[in-house]
Amino acid sequence: MGFLDKLKEKGRGIVTAAKPEDGVGPQPADEVRRRLLAIAGKGIETAEEDGRIIVAWSARIAAAGPGGAGAEYLYRAFEIELDEADHEAAGIGLKTTSDAELGVGGSLSAGLAWERGQHIGSETVHVVAWLGPHSTEGGADESGYKFAWSDLRDPVIDAVTGAGWTYKPKKV
Repeated sequence: MGFLDKLKEKGRGIVTAAKPEDGVGPQPADEVRRRLLAIAGKGIETAEEDGRIIVAWSARIAAAGPGGAGAEYLYRAFEIELDEADHEAAGIGLKTTSDAELGVGGSLSAGLAWERGQHIGSETVHVVAWLGPHSTEGGADESGYKFAWSDLRDPVIDAVTGAGWTYKPKKV
């Protein structure tokens, strides 16, 4: 496999379309929808909203200690639209991060970041809890969380192409 082949493979579903294997015929849209809604894993939820399918990962960590308190919430998702006429599914990534901190002196800070587009890479947070356990939900646990866009994108692509459809990255 040459350099361009490796680059093409890495960009599959991000900058280039992901086509089904040869010989895999297109299934009805209901089968593609069923496959997408069946995607599961730690912190993963699926839903259907206004004809779009959402495959999302989220994590929440909240902790308090002698230095103050803090909370962080992450939401990462793919929003997928099905085109039954062309047997194509178009997906775009959604990324939201919100956090809040309360310091010892009563200082409060909060932030919210939102992005929409094609994302790559991973995020890892390691949590050290000096005063015992902290509250976690979704894809987070006592040690923190690790999220990789490919861990969410690859099952989406597999569900779509496994049903004989083409997955295309949706333009912003």
